[in-house]
Amino acid sequence: MRILAFLVLGFGIALAGGGVYYVSEYLKEQSVGNVRPDMVRVLAANQALARGDLLDADNLKWTGWPSGSVPEGAYTSTAALFGDGGDDQQRYVMRSIEPGELILEGKISKPGEYGRIPFKLAPHMRAVSLRIDAVSGVSGFISAGDHVDILLTRSVDGQLVSSVTLQDIEVLAIDQRADTEGVSPRLGRTATVAVTTNQAQRLALARQAGRLSLLLRGLAAPADADVPPPVGSDALDGLSRSPDKPMKTIKVNRPGGSELVPIE
Repeated sequence: MRILAFLVLGFGIALAGGGVYYVSEYLKEQSVGNVRPDMVRVLAANQALARGDLLDADNLKWTGWPSGSVPEGAYTSTAALFGDGGDDQQRYVMRSIEPGELILEGKISKPGEYGRIPFKLAPHMRAVSLRIDAVSGVSGFISAGDHVDILLTRSVDGQLVSSVTLQDIEVLAIDQRADTEGVSPRLGRTATVAVTTNQAQRLALARQAGRLSLLLRGLAAPADADVPPPVGSDALDGLSRSPDKPMKTIKVNRPGGSELVPIE
């Protein structure tokens, strides 16, 4: 009887050991580093990802997938997804991705497409585009990422007046280029800037009232405490005549009074 009991005990131990072995082997097949020969590992989301989320190691995982049915656009290496890992290779979610779902090319931004405007805007900011040319755009020296002041020149009561409409405004893009690594001047026709809703309303009025120009700010330019006062064309009088030659004027009567107007 004792011999039989020992035999039954040994058989039970062997059976349990065999079960543990086969479970272990099964789990190895399911793990990242030990996929079966007919499987490949592909990148998937380890959590729910919403539009605009940045892809990184914290929200990705490897999963096994049959090698013969890997979906088009799936990623089987981090190099294919992130390149050298620099900031210019960052990828963003374009369409929502569920936990465990494969990362597919059609659902994420292109490498370095940080410049997609919605991703760069803070929640309370809006994007507005302005027409520029070689002069109003500082000869192409303004690039995405720069900060500018916006100058409005218009006619007020028959006199040209120049005033700073907005200060320290971030440029998001020149034309449709939103890269911040430009090293040479590039002339553009439009500048897209980030503004609040109220600032956007002011710009919409300013576009109709006169001509807008951009003033490029230096990287170390301090924040302005006050907006400088408007400057009228009468401020040019001292520059348009020599000290020894008095300025000639003519009296012009207008409704409500008269004024002296300089003449050549």
